[in-house]
Amino acid sequence: MPTCGHCGQETPLEDVVRHEHETGVVVHCPDCNCVLGRYRDPSLRSR
Repeated sequence: MPTCGHCGQETPLEDVVRHEHETGVVVHCPDCNCVLGRYRDPSLRSR
């Protein structure tokens, strides 16, 4: 379970807020909306 560095809440992976974009995913804490991580899609090349 990821733990939010801002509010300390432990959240099951299926409950985190995900925002999918063209280049990857941003994951937020559902309680305080703090960013937990940003992940790039490895199949897309940097330009």
